[in-house]
Amino acid sequence: MAIEELEIKDQLGYRYMTEADIKTVLEIETLSNPFPWTEQNFIDCLRKDYYCLIQTHSDGISGFAIQSIALDETHLLNIGVGSNKRRQGLGSDLLEKIIYASEAMGSNKIFLEVRASNVAATSLYLDFGFKQIGIRKDYYRLPEGKEDALLMSKSLKKDWKNRFFNN
Repeated sequence: MAIEELEIKDQLGYRYMTEADIKTVLEIETLSNPFPWTEQNFIDCLRKDYYCLIQTHSDGISGFAIQSIALDETHLLNIGVGSNKRRQGLGSDLLEKIIYASEAMGSNKIFLEVRASNVAATSLYLDFGFKQIGIRKDYYRLPEGKEDALLMSKSLKKDWKNRFFNN
């Protein structure tokens, strides 16, 4: 890990999202998606008691993630990092926290959808051990139509052999 990445990670913090955070989260969301979630979408997630995580950096909120955990499965619903904070390892750190939280809360598997055209996010998910398990046709809206989503999953619980021998 480079010295710059260590310095950045030293400045990271995490906490649960509140309604007061939604304005900043909406700014990140709007710059990340052609059809962003609305303020009400975020409020609904908080009220439904989804796991809503805020990532903070030295100068404020740098990212967020929202996931739904039901029984032994997690669905990563939304994740974003501020446009001025990208390519610094913050997205990786945020995803790592989400995976850890999912496993700690008893999930055996985590699922997500990602835009087929989002090569950077897909590459990140693959680096973290996600596998593509399907395609959701016309899942995302675009100004000129719709785009497919790649459906990805990752097993979280490993048997004892995999924990010790990385098979």
